[in-house]
Amino acid sequence: MKKSEWLVALILMGMGLLCMALSAVSFRSASLWQLGGYVRMFLLCAVVPGFILFLFVRWIRSGRGH
Repeated sequence: MKKSEWLVALILMGMGLLCMALSAVSFRSASLWQLGGYVRMFLLCAVVPGFILFLFVRWIRSGRGH
């Protein structure tokens, strides 16, 4: 596997772990306000690395074209 494929695999595993952590936290006796905070944290932790990965892949692909 190429390094970029390993990076994608690691990011997907990290996002999966975050999903499991969010699920574990949300089934405790938490109010909806606390659950909203957990969901916001999860989205930040899942979307930001995904966006960074997207920019990194675009940067790599644009560098190979020149």
